[in-house]
Amino acid sequence: MNHGRISATRMIAGIAATLAAVLLAVPLSAPAQAATATGYKLQTVTLASGKTTVARWNPCQAAITYQVNLAGLPKAKRAAMLALVKKSFAKLAAVDGLTYRYTGTTTFVPKRNNLAAGPAEIVVAAVGRNATDLGLGENSLGYGGTVWSTWYGSNGEGAAVVRGFVVLNPSGMASLKPGFGKGKTQGNVVLHELGHATGLEHVSGKDEQMNPILMSTAPNGYGAGDRAGLKTIGRDAGCITISSAVKVADLS
Repeated sequence: MNHGRISATRMIAGIAATLAAVLLAVPLSAPAQAATATGYKLQTVTLASGKTTVARWNPCQAAITYQVNLAGLPKAKRAAMLALVKKSFAKLAAVDGLTYRYTGTTTFVPKRNNLAAGPAEIVVAAVGRNATDLGLGENSLGYGGTVWSTWYGSNGEGAAVVRGFVVLNPSGMASLKPGFGKGKTQGNVVLHELGHATGLEHVSGKDEQMNPILMSTAPNGYGAGDRAGLKTIGRDAGCITISSAVKVADLS
């Protein structure tokens, strides 16, 4: 007998999934977990049995859909940012081997109480800090994370990520160099938050994209540790058989 979902969402790839710019000289608000020194750190969840497991997307689903909300940006800047987001997903897919599919724009704004109700599996929103309650501090550049579900029953127990989200601070992004490249670029912010939206947590290595501070040492794209972490939770990790009792609509 399958007992179905026993836990759903509680925030998610770390309450500290924010990114601050070093040029602002302001630390992040208190992180939920300390960043690891090097390499990568994966998001984990606790199952009904008390065991912990890595929280990741099912790599065998046809595609992970995403939509974009750019309402917080000037209209003249939206086309360039949409192109940057699409390229960021392509860079992510090239590392983790997952399939991401753009399905259009949206007016949806990720908030603490609606994350499971998103119109796509990942929503990227560039909106004012007052539009969301996800902890975008004055000097934060972005915030990202996941929503997961766990289950147990006669066929065993497990966990899977079912939603992801990224919120970008328009004013902070405007202070950065457009496009990609080493250091303080808009592309590095998006790649960092997409790392959270796929299951990576912060590390303190200065040559990793998942460092919580955007520095001049940030790599052009994902660093060696970032790539190792993304491969660990990507296609090579194998399929997840998600319980039929798990219904994303029930998580909101």
